[in-house]
Amino acid sequence: MYDAHLHLQDDRFDNCRAAVRRAAVAAGVTGGCCCGTSPHDWPAVCALADQPSATTGFHLLPAFGVHPWYAGELPADWLTQLEALLQQYPAAPVGEIGLDGLRDHPSRAVQRQVLTAQLELAVRLQRPVVLHGARAWGDLLAALRPIAPRLPGFVAHAFGGSADIQRELLAMGGFLSFAGTVCNPAAKHVRTAAASTPAERLLIETDAPDLLPFQPKTGASAPEQTLAIPAAVNHPAQLVTIAATLAELRGVTVAELGALTTANAQLALNVVR
Repeated sequence: MYDAHLHLQDDRFDNCRAAVRRAAVAAGVTGGCCCGTSPHDWPAVCALADQPSATTGFHLLPAFGVHPWYAGELPADWLTQLEALLQQYPAAPVGEIGLDGLRDHPSRAVQRQVLTAQLELAVRLQRPVVLHGARAWGDLLAALRPIAPRLPGFVAHAFGGSADIQRELLAMGGFLSFAGTVCNPAAKHVRTAAASTPAERLLIETDAPDLLPFQPKTGASAPEQTLAIPAAVNHPAQLVTIAATLAELRGVTVAELGALTTANAQLALNVVR
């Protein structure tokens, strides 16, 4: 299986990063796309990407971008820095970029300005993009619409938009990626979207260390943590839980879903092993 979106550079992994990679490989998750979020964490993504995958068993594809939360706190040369990194890592997508409705700051106008600059860079370098649209899918679609035909591809990460937005993103040639929210029976629109997305456009992700897969409260004891990974921290091995839920929703086996989404990730993100 392939984790289409994670943040292994996050400092919540500082004391357990090796354990996280071992757990992923043991669970059958062989790699993931590690998305930077600002100039602050791009060097950490580089350091992880430069570790030979043969020594960890977990292949990491770096991606570099400015998350909308950080669009208002950028150095003057941020776009030059971003282009240099993308030139240094020729397989790297542009991401995580987009628009966000979860926070009031920075303003939507600032977010959109930073997003548009990154989309134009992706067009110029012909890189796929990884998009964030939490509570802003409609505005993101409007920003994407004039540029999408010139992009080599894009992924709508942790998709949670309406059926109309789903249809338009698919019509543009996009891939939709689903995270732990799909495990929550109350997230009906996400589960419907995940079940109805065409097989050839479907991806799965953890968004680790966030978006832990939903676990119902049963009163039973929590599963024992056998590795040094905090229970509150999501990690790539949890992709198996997401895959199992999605396989059930779509009426296929977990093995079939894993093979399908891994092949799709290689196509969507231009993964080179």
